[in-house]
Amino acid sequence: MSLQLILGNAGCGKSYDLYTKMIRHSLDHPHQKHFILVPEQFTMETQKNIIALHPSHSTDTLDVVSFQRLAYRVFEEMGFRGYTLLDDMGKSMVLRKVAQEHEKEFSLFARNLKRTGFISQLKSMLSEFYQYGITLDQILDVSGRLEGRPLLKYKLHDLAVAYSGFAGKLGEDAITAEEVLIRLCELADRSPMLRDSILAIDGFTGFTPVQYRLLSILMPVVSRMTVTVSIGLEEYGRRPEGGHELFYLSRKTVSRLKELARQSGTAVEEDCLLAP
Repeated sequence: MSLQLILGNAGCGKSYDLYTKMIRHSLDHPHQKHFILVPEQFTMETQKNIIALHPSHSTDTLDVVSFQRLAYRVFEEMGFRGYTLLDDMGKSMVLRKVAQEHEKEFSLFARNLKRTGFISQLKSMLSEFYQYGITLDQILDVSGRLEGRPLLKYKLHDLAVAYSGFAGKLGEDAITAEEVLIRLCELADRSPMLRDSILAIDGFTGFTPVQYRLLSILMPVVSRMTVTVSIGLEEYGRRPEGGHELFYLSRKTVSRLKELARQSGTAVEEDCLLAP
């Protein structure tokens, strides 16, 4: 179990270095699973690059996946029945139904429920909650401690009503795109496919709290995790200080990944620094 970071400026060859190492290792260890995890929009491009670099011009020895595709691979492996994935239109329809059925429970939002665009804004807020792992209990807890701030208290109360009603309508068969990783977090450490695999992560500018949670679960599960981070080498080693700094997010990502590795008992290898 180990973590290594490949660091360097944009365009310095981090992806090329990572892909060639992954191809070479997959050929030398054909019985070990190899995954390259990239953002959803880059999966086809990455597959094309791997095919161009691979000696047999294929991706037979490794898999290119996004977070969502990896989740569905694990769902299938673990024998879970197919979930109905709710798209944006479906989420809006569910929220409109919730607004109708719980109209009297809303306080601050009641007069805005029928306004054009309000359901869309509410949907975006709930999506943020799911994406950042904010639970209904957390919303209620914060709301209960805001006696001196009635406006915010009412807003959180109404968001809790919407959150509860929305979750109740989904049941166990339907999930939102934001919930896919939450379900994967519950299964990842039990997946035979992921156990002792080689995982490379490329193309991300940063990670959400739920993604960090998944990575922390995967670190002691996989044999090795390699992550590329774009950062100027002159910034290397500096602690993240202020959000206004150019490479603040990159330095924060480096710091957070190493912290998660230490917490999970994963060895941190020496960083691979690539010059421009």
